[in-house]
Amino acid sequence: PVDASRPTPRTMRAVAPVSTAPATAGVAPTRRRPRHRRASTTRGVPKASAVDSEDVSTPTGPSRRGVLAAPLVAAAASAPTGGSLFAPPRARAEETRVLVVSSSGAADAGSAKTFPSVTAALAALSARGDASPASIRLSPGVYAERVVVPASLAGDLLIEPVAGAAPGSVTLEHRTGSPYEATVENQMPASRGAVTLRSVNVRHASPSVANNYAAFATPGSSLTLESCDVQSDTGSGIAAEGATLVVKDCRVHDCKSHGVAVYGDLLGEFGSGEVSDCAVARNGGDGVLLRQGAFGVVRGCVITDNGGFSVELVDCREGTTLVNNKWTGSKKRAAVRFGGYGEEDVVAENNVEV
Repeated sequence: PVDASRPTPRTMRAVAPVSTAPATAGVAPTRRRPRHRRASTTRGVPKASAVDSEDVSTPTGPSRRGVLAAPLVAAAASAPTGGSLFAPPRARAEETRVLVVSSSGAADAGSAKTFPSVTAALAALSARGDASPASIRLSPGVYAERVVVPASLAGDLLIEPVAGAAPGSVTLEHRTGSPYEATVENQMPASRGAVTLRSVNVRHASPSVANNYAAFATPGSSLTLESCDVQSDTGSGIAAEGATLVVKDCRVHDCKSHGVAVYGDLLGEFGSGEVSDCAVARNGGDGVLLRQGAFGVVRGCVITDNGGFSVELVDCREGTTLVNNKWTGSKKRAAVRFGGYGEEDVVAENNVEV
């Protein structure tokens, strides 16, 4: 006989990324009780109001998480015993491969591994087939190409200017009439390696309603931008969907949509973004947007003059933190907006409205 007084044990779904706040399949998320006292709200982070927060009502039908979880569970059940839904990463060698790219096509003195484009350098890395870390170093110039790090690649990858290049002298630019094309897109799973883009200008234009980003981390990948200058004529500057995104010491400005956008995966359970020491300004949408189950940290940023909110948080996971930021609001719009659930779990400290 079943003891009704004992809680039914929860069964973990066979999904590789570990969720910090998993939801039971088929059950819509509900407002959680705060597990800690929210830090005192500072100037620039207004408390919930009818204008700045959304009410969450209980849906009457099946949740999207429940519908999407079913095929994942079925796939896990059909996998061989001891198997995985994801291929294991290849063993990584210790040697760092260095490839030089020159927009003029001329080889640097003493370099036997010079390529005319980043795409050509990535093809050479893929052909080699091992998982040792690699560095692609760009000579000063404008590279009019779409840079896609393929899912087949393995090994940590750094893309940066050659030593001694002047600040702002390297630009990756992709302007196209084709939709859904980011200038920089990382498709390599994080289990195989992480991609870092450092000290590069990124320019973008691609007509599309969704997935319109200058730099994009696809689901399950890991992308870092350091000291970059990013602008999109048609969409958001930097975005991640169900991925790990780090943006440090960057300028993200004059984008048609959001500056930085971090979304959870389709289940709303995996995806994180850290935006630190950045200047995010004059974007048509929000300065920084976190939503759909994403976890985020926004620290030490100056976020001003954006068409939407400086920071918008919708259905964020516990532990999301806003600290030491300067941002702007207006008479008609608050600096920060909370929507959906999870507001009580956000930590906000030492933020100033300017």
